[in-house]
Amino acid sequence: MKKLFVAAVLMSFMASACFADGLNISKPSEFVNYKIGTQRGTIAEGIAKDMLGDKAKEQLTTYEKATDVIQALKVGKIQGAIMDEAPAIQFYKNDPEVLKILPEPLTTEQYAIGFKQGNKELLEQVNKALAEIKADGSLEKIMLKYKEDPTAAKPEDIDLHKGAKGGKLYLGTESGFPPYDIKVGDGYTGIDIEMCALIAGKLGKELEIIAYPFDSLFMAVNSGKVDMICAGITVNEERKLFTDFSDPYEDAKQVAVVLVKDYKAD
Repeated sequence: MKKLFVAAVLMSFMASACFADGLNISKPSEFVNYKIGTQRGTIAEGIAKDMLGDKAKEQLTTYEKATDVIQALKVGKIQGAIMDEAPAIQFYKNDPEVLKILPEPLTTEQYAIGFKQGNKELLEQVNKALAEIKADGSLEKIMLKYKEDPTAAKPEDIDLHKGAKGGKLYLGTESGFPPYDIKVGDGYTGIDIEMCALIAGKLGKELEIIAYPFDSLFMAVNSGKVDMICAGITVNEERKLFTDFSDPYEDAKQVAVVLVKDYKAD
């Protein structure tokens, strides 16, 4: 009996050690049988909770950054991840032999810049500037640059308009969401950062960047700690109840990420 018990313990340990083995998951609906990871406070978390239902308490783990979600997947703490398509593509490019993006998107959505409710003057100014950088092609160039290579620019390459006469425009963002928001040393790069720097310049202001965990951004803008928030933020009806949004600047999707079938964690 003792030998049988020891054997059972060993088998259990071996099973957990192989937890990160790639699984033959072909569509997101199959996630209901596995442990899922998402970034905390995001649309992905809501999708996962809806998908798992009563199982969410046991099968869903949330993390502060998208990079943390992928790391958890690679080491076997979770078996699937849900996140925005653009960062998923960047993570895939870094590890094409390890990660796989399932072809069936979970949602389609739009990104926008968030403001404290009632701050109509700033909202209108930002919308005007946003329309201008869309029209002249500047925004498209920024997106193509970072989607091709998230390391395409260094923080010192981005003009934050230091000492601008119009004062400072405080931007709340998060720093682990390539290609939109990336921390590099003591500075920040990415689509959102460079886009907001262009907008600040058109408003005659210096861009001051303050990083928060994603789930703290809405509190930061609504409490007045920052003037606006931008971090690949999806607009939905629930968020509109407590935050005002600019015109959309990007169409996006939520996708599922898994390990390739034959991958085994170290």
